[in-house]
Amino acid sequence: MSFGETPPSTDVFADDLLTGETALITGGGTGIGKALALAYADHGADVAIASRSMEHLEPVAEEIESKGVDACATTVDVREPDAVDAMVETVLEELGDLSILVNNAGANFLSPAETLSANGWRSVVGTILDGTANCTFAAGEHMIEREDGGAIISMGATNSVRGAPYHAHSGAGKAGVHNLMQTIAAEWAEYGIRANTVAPGVIRTEGVMEVMGEAVAERVIEDDLAADRLGTPADCVSVALFLSSPAAAYVTGSYYAVDGGQLLAPTPM
Repeated sequence: MSFGETPPSTDVFADDLLTGETALITGGGTGIGKALALAYADHGADVAIASRSMEHLEPVAEEIESKGVDACATTVDVREPDAVDAMVETVLEELGDLSILVNNAGANFLSPAETLSANGWRSVVGTILDGTANCTFAAGEHMIEREDGGAIISMGATNSVRGAPYHAHSGAGKAGVHNLMQTIAAEWAEYGIRANTVAPGVIRTEGVMEVMGEAVAERVIEDDLAADRLGTPADCVSVALFLSSPAAAYVTGSYYAVDGGQLLAPTPM
């Protein structure tokens, strides 16, 4: 069996799937976040993107607007609650609403646990877990007040449900993200707010390939995946769009691994 290329979302979902929605995507200037931002725009949503630097945000915002929807680009350090509050206020001022939040901002680096510094731990866990919590609470306050529900999607990782050698900081942070989404799903169900986790495995992005290289990528495909290729941002886009749409109206607190079978036990042969 061959795991073929995932088709563009525009070939799978209706063009007006998210018309009338306003999405905020953190880490929206590169990689999976950029792919998500453009796909949400393709399907009718107004889109806000945020990251620590405007360098990558402005060209993506221009591309979003070229699709006939409104865009907002704003800087934020998701580790800082006041900065996150200001980001949400900017989105509301410029786009008028916020009905979908995608927590995509992340950080990571390789380090054996025994040499991982306190600052290194705080930097990664602060971005992944504290950042997700800060954005969820700030956006959630508006979603509760609007009395029309909302969708919160957090990008986790498969290293959150098993040991994460050389990634103790990010594995622990992503595990916390999944637990947070389950808790929010339970507590905020009464407001019509759904919260789910999308957990990518090894996704072929520029940043990942800079660290991994093609030789390691081939070993991962051969030894660790049921699929015969690495994932792509498009693989994550389709799941996030589904979870943002009315098709997932009864889905909350769930965990979607987008990993080509990486979490499966290897075949004993």
